[in-house]
Amino acid sequence: MAFTPQSRTTARPGRPVADPANWTAADLGGDRSWIHELTDGEVADLRAAGRAALDVAGGDPTRLTGIGRDGFDLGRFALPLARIRRELKDGPGLALIRGLPVGTPDGQDMPEAECAAIFWGIGRHLGKAISNNPDGDLIGHVHDTGKSYDDPNVRGYQTAVTMDYHCDQAELVALFCLRTAMEGGLSKVASSVAVYNTLLSLRPDLVEALMQPLCWTKHGEADPAQQPWYESPVFAFKDGLLCTAFGPKHIEKGHALPGAPALTSAQAEGLRLAEEIAEAQHLSMELRPGDIQILNNEVMLHTRTGFTDWPEPARRRHLWRLWLAAPDIRPATEYILQWRRGVNVAETKTRIAL
Repeated sequence: MAFTPQSRTTARPGRPVADPANWTAADLGGDRSWIHELTDGEVADLRAAGRAALDVAGGDPTRLTGIGRDGFDLGRFALPLARIRRELKDGPGLALIRGLPVGTPDGQDMPEAECAAIFWGIGRHLGKAISNNPDGDLIGHVHDTGKSYDDPNVRGYQTAVTMDYHCDQAELVALFCLRTAMEGGLSKVASSVAVYNTLLSLRPDLVEALMQPLCWTKHGEADPAQQPWYESPVFAFKDGLLCTAFGPKHIEKGHALPGAPALTSAQAEGLRLAEEIAEAQHLSMELRPGDIQILNNEVMLHTRTGFTDWPEPARRRHLWRLWLAAPDIRPATEYILQWRRGVNVAETKTRIAL
């Protein structure tokens, strides 16, 4: 049976939330409406738009930053992408675009610059790209750099370990899969609305604890004069909507920083139980080369399993990431407002570097 989304009602603290983004993997069942398989015509139009954008950029993908949504004609993909954006805003909150010819068996892959142009163009039709890191990368690189996840200045995407459930620092996050790992790296997503409702039914006291401001690390991505942490609740109610920010590792590292208050036992227990609920309710998916996964961060949690990479550098797991500011999607949490301009320090200059 296909998943039937709930109608949305005004969300209020202490009450279960009715929202189209309230689902579990069991609810979705065999429903695949959130997956869009590109037609040959849509691929042709996207490739034509990508090549046209590159022509405007003089063949240099680093100059794509000057191309806005009006400079990228989606062609036959315009209506499907408009529907996808509506589903991100008022539907289940996730989408998967599949079918771009990357990693094809016949070896007829799109050039990397063309992939970047298509990814950039789709992103600009969804929102405004903001920097992923202090280097100013608008298209971020998700791959193992050999760093330790225990380091307070390291983010999970820079490692190969299993990550905690979290959401990213903009209304929307898009991931473009270029290459997969030798083993592992499975994508897992869960509805934070469903996590809230389940936690409320089990331990309303822990929901209350997670509605208080918690300290989040800035991962060292701040100017020296700035405080290395900031505050945001996990669960917030804004304009009659539940808006979630989640990242246990970010929060634990934040509370461990000098000057930050200790994490209370209720907050720590709430984070652990919320993550256990997310794991029990999650939907798994394998991201294949050419897939683009898009999530509404205020209603979705995501993670990926640890992975073992290929020994050859050219084959190693590699995803691109766009953080997309889209204020009309849902009222921004304090977590998103902190990063409204992206990761931005004194030396940051936005760029695309492939």
